[in-house]
Amino acid sequence: MVRLRMKSFGRRHRPFFRICAMDIRSPRDGRAIEELGHHDPMVRNVDARTVLNVSRIRYWLSVGAQPSDKVQALLNRYKITKPAPGEHWEVPEAPAATPAPASLSQAPAAAPTAPSAS
Repeated sequence: MVRLRMKSFGRRHRPFFRICAMDIRSPRDGRAIEELGHHDPMVRNVDARTVLNVSRIRYWLSVGAQPSDKVQALLNRYKITKPAPGEHWEVPEAPAATPAPASLSQAPAAAPTAPSAS
């Protein structure tokens, strides 16, 4: 059975955790199947405190991985849920803003005029 849980890193008074998919029998800081993000509780900016790979977390939840209590609290905070049956686990990415082609952004050149016969 696979469990989504935190791997402890950092040092004394400076905690840092990686969120990993791990076999339930492996030790806390043992080998991970896949690393899915990280959580740094000491960062003052709340938005930068946790970085998660949402598509891969939804994949592991869809194949039956069980999150630990702390990881479940993080998933609830960021509103990450298990995909419904039949729903695809990948999160559609927002289309990147593409710059306008140079030919459209420039004013059209004046049309060449026919030489007048004089």
